[in-house]
Amino acid sequence: MAEPLLGAIPGFARNFIPFLIYFVVCLVSFFISFYMALKIKPTRPKNTDTIADADLIFSVPMYSGLSMLAILGTIEGMEEGWQFHWFGSSGHSRHFVMLYAAVNLIHIPITLFKKQNFNYKVLMSFHHAISITCMMVGLLNDRMYFFAAIDGICEISTLILTIFFIFKEGLLGKGPVIDRLVTIIGFMLWLSYLVRTKLGVLSVFDYLNHNRYLEYFCSLFGCTYS
Repeated sequence: MAEPLLGAIPGFARNFIPFLIYFVVCLVSFFISFYMALKIKPTRPKNTDTIADADLIFSVPMYSGLSMLAILGTIEGMEEGWQFHWFGSSGHSRHFVMLYAAVNLIHIPITLFKKQNFNYKVLMSFHHAISITCMMVGLLNDRMYFFAAIDGICEISTLILTIFFIFKEGLLGKGPVIDRLVTIIGFMLWLSYLVRTKLGVLSVFDYLNHNRYLEYFCSLFGCTYS
């Protein structure tokens, strides 16, 4: 019974091992980040949450990778047809989905162990669970990676926000230079929100309103579009 069941999930056999590799890499990266957080702990305030510091360190390479894969996946698929957008199963966007799901899976226990408000933990855990579910649907069906990449452009803001908090929380020290950098990065953060809106949301509406998409949706319901 297991073989027919797995056969009905086209992306399982193809993506299981690569996803597992991404998950292990993320797990090892967090333990390295936690070790780095322990090393700087003597320089931090006494009430500092070491896991939160480790999370910030961990998030820099993770969201850098996600941002790069999202940008490359969007660029390589932008000129392709709707068949590639809906059914394409190759390119950087596929790797974005696997890394995104792995990072969020790691973030669930991180969120639970951080010194945060209980309600915040519940909401963030729910957010991670929903994110994993959405990405896994595409991964297990081995399709729609392009739209995941467009959605992933928002991780550019997450990367900038992570760097902002690294400076703001004093992981790299304190002083007037750090304060100026916090201001500059804060401005870049708001700018990134505007840029990602233009690149992400407007691009999605542009493609979804294209005749080829309307024709495809109409064909699903047995009608015609003219």
